[in-house]
Amino acid sequence: MPSTKTLARRFLEETEHRDRLAAYDELCTEDYREHDPAMPQETVDLAEARRIYQEVLTAFALRHTPESLIAEDDLVASRFTVRGRHVGEYQGFPPSGLTFEVGGQVTLRFVDRRIAEAWFNWDFDGALEQLRPPPAP
Repeated sequence: MPSTKTLARRFLEETEHRDRLAAYDELCTEDYREHDPAMPQETVDLAEARRIYQEVLTAFALRHTPESLIAEDDLVASRFTVRGRHVGEYQGFPPSGLTFEVGGQVTLRFVDRRIAEAWFNWDFDGALEQLRPPPAP
């Protein structure tokens, strides 16, 4: 039986197929809640978390890499790096092809070996800053 750290790593790495949409279904409880100040609504349920992730994934071709994980009781905390390339429209902005790399942190709460709650905090503003086109000469 995999440890909660192993399950957290799979979730952050978007499972072995690099697909967090599948990870939400496979690794999260039905009453999952996700908290992320970078989202339009800071706390969302499983369906809304999947929808927002799909929107961001489609626009930015994301890749999360856990850099460290610490587990205690029902919690796993991870420091991660997220990378992306702006490949699709996002909130009215056409794809630029530009890339970004920023850090973040998440704490996951497990119930019966499934993720019941996640608290994300990552440098979304830093990512958007890196995606701004360079100023005209």
